[in-house]
Amino acid sequence: MVGLVLEGGGMRAGFVAGALVALMDRGLTGFNVAVAVSASVPTLAYFATGQREEIERVWRNELNTSNLVSYQNIPGAFLGLSNKRPVLNIDYLVYEVFKKKYPLKIQSLMKSEMACYFAVAKVPEGDLTLLRPGDEDIYKIFTAALAVPGCYLRAVWINRCKYMDGWITNLLPVSFLLDQKVEKIVAILSTPIDYEYQPLNLVERILVWRYFQRNKWILKKLRETARVYEEEKSLLKQLAQEDSLRALIIYPDKIPPARFITKDRRKINLTIDLGYKKTEDLEEKIHFFLNSR
Repeated sequence: MVGLVLEGGGMRAGFVAGALVALMDRGLTGFNVAVAVSASVPTLAYFATGQREEIERVWRNELNTSNLVSYQNIPGAFLGLSNKRPVLNIDYLVYEVFKKKYPLKIQSLMKSEMACYFAVAKVPEGDLTLLRPGDEDIYKIFTAALAVPGCYLRAVWINRCKYMDGWITNLLPVSFLLDQKVEKIVAILSTPIDYEYQPLNLVERILVWRYFQRNKWILKKLRETARVYEEEKSLLKQLAQEDSLRALIIYPDKIPPARFITKDRRKINLTIDLGYKKTEDLEEKIHFFLNSR
């Protein structure tokens, strides 16, 4: 049993996308269980269906447009003036890009030999929930997984519960894979291995101040999330250092050029290229890891 865990991180997750494309180009796709968080959720779904070109085209061509990122809506988000003008138009991304322009092969996803789990956070408890294909319409699951608090202005109803982006509660659910009895884990991070997660920087606090004033439970949860993230990464590093070599970690050497939100196409492409190149450089090591007993 080999598991795969994918970190999110907004546009930084272009590193994860580039790494997955490199794995596909080398036929290194034999994972039994996979879990993805936030921006890596749709990428995992395309990975499971073998839609390599769709991954690359979405990341390189669709994420830098004004249809998705609306800087002009930042004042409205800060002041709480409108619920209809989000900073990130997730509905456009999901229903115009993922569903219409690059439709997912849903039947292939349902039949995939790789069991896929998509992280979302239950609202308002903030509990981690892992949804499977078939639990709900896949595009609705995408919407919930990408519903960044403060940038996307509402939670998503699924099976009589409300959900938002899974990074609220766990950015790297390594322990979940161990619960699935996997023997080896490949982890693809969007940040350096020693990166210390900060719940919100000053700019982010300003942008979503009004939202968090109305949803104070999220700030408390994010402080807990920072602790959980360090615990999960410590567990991952421990597994990678064991004599049995139970984990292999693919990560950038420094924070990628594309930060959480950007419209800079060059930075997004550089981030994708970094993920591809890093995985390409590790090809021999990955082969050995996957094939050794």
